Amino acid sequence: MVRKKRNLGGLLDALVDKDGLKTEVTITLTNQTLLKIIIGMLLAGVAIVVVANMVKNLFPNTQLAAIEQEVIKIKQTL
Repeated sequence: MVRKKRNLGGLLDALVDKDGLKTEVTITLTNQTLLKIIIGMLLAGVAIVVVANMVKNLFPNTQLAAIEQEVIKIKQTL
């Protein structure tokens, strides 16, 4: 595998012209790219919800369990 050496002068010429820094950026989104972005964001949202529910169910709240035990004890004494 041959790596091309990058010339710092060429990179600077691509960023700077006679008027200063080139700040104009053009982004072209095709329908396919936009669809991939939307599907990726939806899948990320679903993954966040699934992970949050799994964490909530796998690691029960110990304070809530302690309160439930206290309520059971109170019901038994009454």
